[in-house]
Amino acid sequence: MGTFSDFLTRNSVAAAGNMPLVHSTRAHFIKHIMREERVIASPCDVFTKDRLNYFFVGRPSYKFDGDSAEAEYWELPCCFIFDFNSINGIKRIFPFDSGAFYNKRYPQYINRMKMDDFNVSRVSRASERIIGAFFGSIDSYYHLKPKDKISFETEFSLGAFDEELRALHKLAMHSASTNFDDRRFAIEVQSEEDVDLNLNKPLAVVVPSVYYDDLTFRNHVEGKWGAQAISYPVFSLSVSQYYYAIYERVASFYKKIGVL
Repeated sequence: MGTFSDFLTRNSVAAAGNMPLVHSTRAHFIKHIMREERVIASPCDVFTKDRLNYFFVGRPSYKFDGDSAEAEYWELPCCFIFDFNSINGIKRIFPFDSGAFYNKRYPQYINRMKMDDFNVSRVSRASERIIGAFFGSIDSYYHLKPKDKISFETEFSLGAFDEELRALHKLAMHSASTNFDDRRFAIEVQSEEDVDLNLNKPLAVVVPSVYYDDLTFRNHVEGKWGAQAISYPVFSLSVSQYYYAIYERVASFYKKIGVL
């Protein structure tokens, strides 16, 4: 194990509570997911030998590239929320978006390091320990409010060779204008298995209102999967202007089930 893995296993790192996993995709794929009754692992551009499903812990952090033009409803984001323990075949866990790291979107102070040094899939309760160490609570993690620099370094008595920890904390604190926004510290979980939605049922599905208003969709989600269907309204906006609505809907759901 590397420095980051070793750090998470310290007795001084208190695990925060468990959070759900969020898988995001474009709304266009909803009909395919309903037809297949599963979220299918796909070939990966970064880990090219693998077929993977990607999730972020707690936050709907995955963003789609797009222009400023008005988006059609089928281009908009939707997300599936799962209980963490319902997802099997976990391959890797990173404290950031591995795609952004691979494509060198992060600052050089962390992108010069080796990405695999941050893989903590072998650490028990890794995501809970990451949240506890860097944020202290689930609420602070969801709202991306890390511990301040002095408190973090003092709490864990960081030394000269704790570069990975200092770099991660600096990334979490990074507030300059960037193209990686809340993904700068979003815990990514990769699974190498398909998700059978009749066995590993979602807790909720967040979609544009056009789908929610369709009884076929709502009956499938709520009746067959036993999940809560959650909608957000569609306006004449670009894709990027919808992410606040999704965050708000997910936060409201978490409050309802006692996560936040």
